[in-house]
Amino acid sequence: MKYPWKMKINIRIIFGILFLIISAITITLTPINPLSPIPSRSNMTRRAAIIPSLGIGDIVTQELVANNDYFNGISLFFTLNHRINTNQNILLILDSTGKILHRESFSSLVLKEGDLSTFYFNKPVFVGKGNKISLVLYSPDGTTDNSASVLINLTDSIGGFHVSKLVGNDVLTSIKDKTRHYHASLMLQTYKTKYGQFWFMKILLYTMALIISLIIIFFFWIRSRLAKTTLRVEWIFAYLALPFSVIFALITPPTQVPDEGSHFYRSYQISEFRFTHTDASVPTSLVRLDTAFSDLHAAAANKTTLAEIAAHLKDRLEPQARTQVSAPGYTLPYLPQALGILLGRLVTSSPLILMYIARLFNLLTAIIIVFFAIRITPSFKWLFLILALMPKTMFLFGSLSYDTLTIGISFFTIAIFLYYAYDCKRNLQLTDLALMGLLTLLLLFCKPPYFLLALLFFLIPPKKFGVLYKYIMISIGVVALGLFLYKGLPVMTAFFQGTPFRVTVTSSPETLFRPDVQLNHIMNDIPSYIILILNSAFIVNHGYVLESFVGFLGWIDVELPKTLTYSFLLFLVISALMMAEGGIKLGLLKKSLLSIILLMGFLIIETAMYLYATSPAKTIIHGVQGRYFIPLAPLVFMLFYNRYLNTRLNLLFTLRRKEYKTAKPKIKPEILKEILEKEQLFNKSFYLFTACFCMFTLAYAIYLTLIRYYNIL
Repeated sequence: MKYPWKMKINIRIIFGILFLIISAITITLTPINPLSPIPSRSNMTRRAAIIPSLGIGDIVTQELVANNDYFNGISLFFTLNHRINTNQNILLILDSTGKILHRESFSSLVLKEGDLSTFYFNKPVFVGKGNKISLVLYSPDGTTDNSASVLINLTDSIGGFHVSKLVGNDVLTSIKDKTRHYHASLMLQTYKTKYGQFWFMKILLYTMALIISLIIIFFFWIRSRLAKTTLRVEWIFAYLALPFSVIFALITPPTQVPDEGSHFYRSYQISEFRFTHTDASVPTSLVRLDTAFSDLHAAAANKTTLAEIAAHLKDRLEPQARTQVSAPGYTLPYLPQALGILLGRLVTSSPLILMYIARLFNLLTAIIIVFFAIRITPSFKWLFLILALMPKTMFLFGSLSYDTLTIGISFFTIAIFLYYAYDCKRNLQLTDLALMGLLTLLLLFCKPPYFLLALLFFLIPPKKFGVLYKYIMISIGVVALGLFLYKGLPVMTAFFQGTPFRVTVTSSPETLFRPDVQLNHIMNDIPSYIILILNSAFIVNHGYVLESFVGFLGWIDVELPKTLTYSFLLFLVISALMMAEGGIKLGLLKKSLLSIILLMGFLIIETAMYLYATSPAKTIIHGVQGRYFIPLAPLVFMLFYNRYLNTRLNLLFTLRRKEYKTAKPKIKPEILKEILEKEQLFNKSFYLFTACFCMFTLAYAIYLTLIRYYNIL
């Protein structure tokens, strides 16, 4: 009887070891290109010129010195001359002897108008640090009317730059003619590395292969132990969120989150108990700290060092030397940061240390709030877990951004309404109503659009309020309260929010943003405005919004690979379809309510950006970022909720599958209930996989952040 058992063990060991060996060999032999969206050199300028079309027999040559051993990509600025060009172009990388190191052919159809077009090489090209290389660009079939043009930098030169005539299709001989030499250079970004292999990615892959092989070997042991183990999802979140958000808070240089300098100013003002804008000043030392690292903003090739950051530890606060600044008007979402600064001033006078302390207080507050949101929600724990562990969310948690507290309170508010709707077994009391009102009021003070989450009140069954008329009266009261707060609250904002509700109407024609003009456009032609929103959101900006929802860290210049970004989004959708803990019912009417909230939130966010971030001359809405939708994101994926797949998957994974199949019909429902409520083997396996997937994604995001700001490649 023992022999078959041993045979099974041996087979699993063999398969596990074989998988590990094959995986290790494959990973080792595969030349994983250390592709990075972070350039090692950038040559951008506002003083630009256009080289004549590449279709008239010209060859453009840019010489430069390699600052790393390997060259693996380049971005170039093109203009399409306001037409559709179908010609082919050739990009060559030559060494100092004229040897072709890389050749790439591309159509002008793939180029972007007035923007960087990036070309990543299939494998790293070894050039040797300090050696001279040449970038050659020409078109073999372009004409004056069918070709793109490249932009050049007239401000400075990063190496020899000349334009030659193509003679007899002999490129290598033609480029030796340097009579048309210019003191300029191509507008470009180059991607280089010290390594020919992406060893960080390989280490991650080796680790994953080892984990999978161990799971294969110990599959039955893991499965039986997992079935008896109770997993606390909120603790999984805490164990992962705390270290990763702290790492982001520490490795991201000062003020390298969008508008973090302004967030720092406002946090400091509140730490001095200045809630209004009668005195909009801060210590000049804070402004100096912000300015010291401003050259890193949206300049991906600019780097810093730990020594440069540490040098600012010697700076002193000097609170009496003041500078007038422009800071947001909100108060509530800056309270955690302000508390950190207030306590920090008791032990240090360094603005740099105060900034890091404020980041830590901000992330701790958000983690605690989300921890309890996951704990109290009767279902969708996996949803809060994944959304909270997104790279973008963890990055925001480790910053001074007011989005941090907004996301935390939004998640907690959604969890409270779900708890009252599905998990609370008693009738609701006045204190419960007060809690719901308080949370929605806090959202209003954080960011007004998210006050819409108050409509989740209508998820709660009327029977939980006693007699029906009481529910109706409370519902009417909720709507009336919302309208009153929206219209009547500005008189209270001097303390709570400063000026976020005030709309400054400017009549000056030179003003970049004109809310009054934009509002007139909307009211005069609502159908055209709806078309504008749909075109901006779903045609022009959809890729950017989705990618900035998951990634786009730093000053929106640390971009996760699209493969990883869309894999994360796909994982969210698949998870929403498969996970249904708690057995709650979310029918058509309730999903319709969620859809209405989402639609209203979408329209408000788009309209706010149209009014305050888009100039009247623009034909698309600017400024919409994916992070604005994170507080509402749980509602999006709740629309995929169903109880069918999760039941089948737990039956497929259960240790009691044979018992369930052979059981009598009367007993089957009891066994199924125990499987779904106690064993939950599929759900537990899913949580562990989710933790591994999120750790992999966050580790990669941290790596990209490091190579963005520090010269480690």
